[in-house]
Amino acid sequence: MSTSIPSVELFVRAAPSNKKEKGSCLVGQQWMMVLRDLELKGLITLQVTPTSMDNPPENYTKLNAARLLPIAWIQSGELDGEDARGMVISSSGSLETLMVKLKVPNLNASLKKEDVLHAEKVCEDLYKNFMNYVRNNMSRPLLTTLSNLDTYLASQKGVYLLGDDLSYVDCQLMPRLQHIRVAGRAYKKFDIPDDLCHLWQYIKQMYTTDSFTYSCPCDRDILMHYEERDPLPKDIRPCLLGSGCLCDIPSTVVLARANGDTD
Repeated sequence: MSTSIPSVELFVRAAPSNKKEKGSCLVGQQWMMVLRDLELKGLITLQVTPTSMDNPPENYTKLNAARLLPIAWIQSGELDGEDARGMVISSSGSLETLMVKLKVPNLNASLKKEDVLHAEKVCEDLYKNFMNYVRNNMSRPLLTTLSNLDTYLASQKGVYLLGDDLSYVDCQLMPRLQHIRVAGRAYKKFDIPDDLCHLWQYIKQMYTTDSFTYSCPCDRDILMHYEERDPLPKDIRPCLLGSGCLCDIPSTVVLARANGDTD
């Protein structure tokens, strides 16, 4: 008997500049990357619904989500041979459970648990250190974490953190790197140091990866997100920006080929 793949609707916070577009929530983009990759693998179909609490969509209201975003639910389809209609994905844990039920834990079933934990450890303080730089002007911890990440990537084989296939850890890391690039320029005229060639090679690869480009918010909405909590310099006015996304590599960067080689 044939089975139907799950049809997933993901609710993410709407962009402040356009309520019909996805916003810049880091976790929302992380979930969108994961679910988009599952769709590209042919394991689910995906519908992304930007959601504003001013006028929440009917399906979101039915979930009684208490303003929780992101959140997803399975509209139809089967998991493990059972009807999965109505299953709610409301936490990172339940998103990880979905990957397990689809037989692709961490988006890649071949990965070893210790390798995943190592990659997560390298990345874990990145965003905290970035916000410490923005608010307290302490750049050294951020630069150390970026350098450690570059060293880790130099030791790996493949174009992503854990090989030649996208993993769950990539979906956690790259949205944070994008926020660092966009907000770092606005607050501190900061960008990732040119000499971190393996990290730049990774970023270049991510800029051509469908799951990232599909989920990436525009620079304007990233800056409007930060402006709510940390005032931007007076000469930075996000409302005047267009809908473009930063996706270039500085011309001064010498990219790595692989495993420590450089051009």
